Amino acid sequence: MGDPNRIERLAVFQQDASACTRCHDVAGKNLLFVDPNHGCATPMLAKSPTASLGVLVVGEAPNYADTYDSDKGYLTYDVDTDPTGKFMHALLVEEAGLRPEEVDDVLFSNAALCLPSRRNGKHPVSVKQIDACKPWLVRLIEDACISIVVTMGATALRALNRIERHGLMLKTAAGRVHDWNGVKLLPLYHSGLLGRVSRNEAAQRVDMRALRVHLGR
Repeated sequence: MGDPNRIERLAVFQQDASACTRCHDVAGKNLLFVDPNHGCATPMLAKSPTASLGVLVVGEAPNYADTYDSDKGYLTYDVDTDPTGKFMHALLVEEAGLRPEEVDDVLFSNAALCLPSRRNGKHPVSVKQIDACKPWLVRLIEDACISIVVTMGATALRALNRIERHGLMLKTAAGRVHDWNGVKLLPLYHSGLLGRVSRNEAAQRVDMRALRVHLGR
């Protein structure tokens, strides 16, 4: 079981973050995607965010299904609904040494908590949005008593650099644990299909074994 106080803090975090309006008017421009039926996106954590392992995985940004599927109510990273989540689940179990049921004890979030505005059919994360979300990421690490932050992809790694400079580059830092801002930092390539073009599955599996060593598995 997770720490009840931590679980309560995470519930309050979710509530507070959902009321955030920092990106609604930055220099007269809304940085978020606005759906005509739902309005602005709602920040979400992953399903069952107990964070009892002290591990936070930070991705880039949520997708449309995360932010507007009210029946779902949590980030993808889910073995049953999301291909990226299926591979991440395999990495955590087969390479990091977690039991399948322990994967729910890993906390997932993003550098940008809400769905960014659309440009050319995509939802790129802007520096302004990352900076607006910085206080939330700092608070999440504190509220969840995180001991190691695992970044997925270059955007997440850069987001942490804007909180406290680490100067790491994904190409040279991936798969190794570094000291950062009072906790440990493990940069990884993104576990999605595009991330596996830059860093193939075999290499990503080797990279994730650094988390196994950190957790003493």
